[in-house]
Amino acid sequence: MIIFTAMDIFFFFLVAGVTIVVLILQFDKKQTIKVKTILHETRSVPPMFLLKSTEQKISSLKAALRYDDAPQNMAAAASMINIYNNQNENNRQTKVQELKLLSAKYNSGQISLEAYNAKLDQLLDQVQSQGGAFGLAC
Repeated sequence: MIIFTAMDIFFFFLVAGVTIVVLILQFDKKQTIKVKTILHETRSVPPMFLLKSTEQKISSLKAALRYDDAPQNMAAAASMINIYNNQNENNRQTKVQELKLLSAKYNSGQISLEAYNAKLDQLLDQVQSQGGAFGLAC
């Protein structure tokens, strides 16, 4: 019959405790590495809600400015005297060109998503302050 002394039991629990602590520390280190890797990978991803907000602003601007109706240049807009109120059409064309320029700058990486979103806010405010001035003249 084997008899364990108090000292044997103490060393058993000491070794078991140290082993458990080492395993917990190894698990923690692996989790820390995983979290750092995920954070590093997501830094280049634009914030989803900001991106969605930007898309909605672009859609609103395109609808308000009749973006798809835009002639290629201001001379073509000026030749459409019988269809559009000239002053409103010139304002609309200016805003369409601003939107195109702003989109080109963002697409080429010249401005950040945050700056792009802020400038779209300004442009949207300007267009909304015009009211229905960009509609077809009757």
